[in-house]
Amino acid sequence: MECPKCGFAQDQTPAECARCGIVFAKFIAAQEDALFAPGDTVPSAIQADLERLRADRDALRREWRARVLALPSALLGAWFAVKAAPGLVRMFSMWVHESGHAVSAWLCGYSAWPGPWFTPVASERSFTLTGLLVVLLVVGAYRAWQRERWFWVAAATVVLLVTLCGTLLLTAVKARQLITFGGDGGCLVLGTALMLTVYARPDHPLRRERLRWALLVLGALAFMDAYVIWSGSFDRLPFGESEHGLSDPSVLVEQFGWGVLLLVNRYIALARACFFVLAAAYIGGIMESVIALRATQFDDERRRSHANAPHFVT
Repeated sequence: MECPKCGFAQDQTPAECARCGIVFAKFIAAQEDALFAPGDTVPSAIQADLERLRADRDALRREWRARVLALPSALLGAWFAVKAAPGLVRMFSMWVHESGHAVSAWLCGYSAWPGPWFTPVASERSFTLTGLLVVLLVVGAYRAWQRERWFWVAAATVVLLVTLCGTLLLTAVKARQLITFGGDGGCLVLGTALMLTVYARPDHPLRRERLRWALLVLGALAFMDAYVIWSGSFDRLPFGESEHGLSDPSVLVEQFGWGVLLLVNRYIALARACFFVLAAAYIGGIMESVIALRATQFDDERRRSHANAPHFVT
């Protein structure tokens, strides 16, 4: 045998070591008494790790439940709200609608500022605005690249290309049509973007401050407000005139010559594309949560097996 203290190889199994003289029975008894002795820091450190891991796993479970329920519940609740109180819903969705006009104008090189029920748009393109927007997008993409935020790198690149195309390739007439279409189009696209904030990363302020829930509700209301209108009957389409002039559909049909069926089909096609994005994000978000939960479960089992293994004080 080999001495557990000095490592000297014994020819037989003596009662004590021929080199250091320890009594094997007493040495082993002392080690057994010291197993997880008071003051031993190894088990307490492992226990602290297990507690942190348990807290992380509970947080991941809550996030998994949120990702399963939040998006469908928001859309369904918004649908009922639009059916029950469309006027009240429009008080909130109006800001997303007007922001859709403004964002469409910016992408086409026109200055605009969203206001309540009306968004004034400049009559001429502003290349200064376009240059500023391009600089901001390039700087944003570069900062995202530095932090390895690849989603934001891709998003900034896409918006940059859309801005350049909208400003340099679209004629003034087509740009005006896009800006007008961008009202309810903005409810669909910007509403989708607002709902996607529910998947913000854990350290993002939208998630830390719980702002993503407010944005989720606002996005769902705006999305459903536009979708219910354009997926409903033709006699409920918002044609007409207000104190600000013709409504957006009336402008597109009467001034730009769009057919009613073409107008409806374009809004429905845009809504379907947004539904596809939401469905992809919904499935991907659930899969991400499941993978994270399985990873913590494996880590928990590994740490527990390590905690249950004997720790001797020497």
